[in-house]
Amino acid sequence: MTYSQMQHFENQHLPQYTHMKLALLSVLIFCLALFRSVAATNLAVLGLVLAAPFAWYEFYRNKRSLEAGQVVFMGLLVSFCVWDVVTNVLAGHEFLVSMKAMWHDLRTLGLVVLFWALFSNPYLSRVALGVMFSCVLLWATINLFLRLIGIVPEGHYFCEGCSHLSHMYGQALVGVFFVLAQLWLSRPHLSWRVALPMLLLLLSLFLASERRTGYVMLALGFLVWGALNAKHLLGGKYKWLFLIAFVSAFGLAAGSGVVQKRMAMALSEITQYMAMTSQERLGSDGAVAIRLQFYTSVIELIRQGNFWVGLGSVSFPDSYHDLVIKMGVTPAIAEGYNWSNPHNEYLFMLATKGVVGLLLYLTIFAQAFRLAWRKTDDVQRIGMVMFLFLFMLSITSNSMMVDMEEGHFTMLILLAFLAPTSLDVLISFPRDKTIN
Repeated sequence: MTYSQMQHFENQHLPQYTHMKLALLSVLIFCLALFRSVAATNLAVLGLVLAAPFAWYEFYRNKRSLEAGQVVFMGLLVSFCVWDVVTNVLAGHEFLVSMKAMWHDLRTLGLVVLFWALFSNPYLSRVALGVMFSCVLLWATINLFLRLIGIVPEGHYFCEGCSHLSHMYGQALVGVFFVLAQLWLSRPHLSWRVALPMLLLLLSLFLASERRTGYVMLALGFLVWGALNAKHLLGGKYKWLFLIAFVSAFGLAAGSGVVQKRMAMALSEITQYMAMTSQERLGSDGAVAIRLQFYTSVIELIRQGNFWVGLGSVSFPDSYHDLVIKMGVTPAIAEGYNWSNPHNEYLFMLATKGVVGLLLYLTIFAQAFRLAWRKTDDVQRIGMVMFLFLFMLSITSNSMMVDMEEGHFTMLILLAFLAPTSLDVLISFPRDKTIN
């Protein structure tokens, strides 16, 4: 594809209406604000909400239609949100209170449905991904640089006043790394233009972050990404490149004092926790140990509640608090508990929405996998599968729909990768190197 042909392709997808220009501006603000400012993120979401009805009007006016798989996906999202309201009503809470709770916990899933028509525009989705990925790289690089020159102390981040910048060092940073890896595999001639950002992301993860979740995601992600690309990686020169990349990343992690210290601390906490009595475990206050105690407590709460419909998200914080106090957790330790977030999304869904809710939740992501696998663009298909894997791995140690940054990031990724028929990422990087 020549440069003029690519420009013609881009012009076909440029926002032609005022609501699309508003959406584009909102996406830019959203990407710049995420992980840094809650207020600006909410403002950007409001802009998308205002633009969405006009996008749906244009969607149907142009006689476009949703694919059957997309209808199923959105139907599952709506059903899950409705079920959340039902569980709270069954628990004895008023309808308006239940609706408010659903909006607080699950708005990002509901907004996927509302924003679908907007992001079905491939230009908007590509801009969203481009800016989001650029922001992740920029924040990671700044943090790495300031950490190396000593301005930012170990265990801290350059924007301490920002909204959970450390949360970026999980599925966001690792996911971007694997999308770049897929782009490099599909277009090897990009060489250093992809390799350099990947290296910066790795260095920032290992040298400027104490986010152990990111280390685990990268290690397991390598295995999954390798399996998805086994046909290419196990043949010819690619198998050696993959082996060299894996060994290099492992060597970089092994040589990082930050990684060594954090992983040793985690192993020590797990060992100590397993050696404790049930009563002693109630006094655990380490990041890993307290999560293990969270899980133990929530499992007991599930056993005492309604297995099929759960106890409702509105009742969860008080029920969780009462149970933990009865179990004997000391007041000092209890003060550090997040009563609405048990740091495991699977347990949270089972406790608040029962087996029915958990199955609905899992089915949503199973359908997302199906939609992703049907994409013809390799970067779009493998990139989405990797993000889904990382998300489902990350929610074993956190509740992403409760944590604002991760929930909103997941919303953007689902929309930008799944809503457009094709992102046509590879068209921008032709094999004939017309554009270098």
